Amino acid sequence: MVEPIFPEATIGPLFYTMLGVLLTLVVFLSWRISKLRNVKEEEIDLKRLKMPESRSKILEEVLQENIMQNELPEITNLSKATVSQALKELNEEDLIIRKKRGNSYLIEPKRESIKERYEKVTKN
Repeated sequence: MVEPIFPEATIGPLFYTMLGVLLTLVVFLSWRISKLRNVKEEEIDLKRLKMPESRSKILEEVLQENIMQNELPEITNLSKATVSQALKELNEEDLIIRKKRGNSYLIEPKRESIKERYEKVTKN
């Protein structure tokens, strides 16, 4: 066996194992992030989710961009009460996230949940 020129530079198998685990983690996270971005880009036919028109209108707007709850009645031509009820139901179905912002809420879509529900409906 040949002696290494610099014995202190010898790298043990533990280092290579850790390097392999780190690279695997980086590749997996990159793949997962790209999948989440694709959910945003994919077109989802909300009519196939078989939900009331009010919820469908709101979800369509929220999927385009995060929006404040107090702006939704004007955009969707729905009453404040209808918007509030629809958001409550969408939140209970785990399709949106409501974040308190001042005296209103910022509404964000839960894209993964929406996609999962869409895939269930389209498979049947």
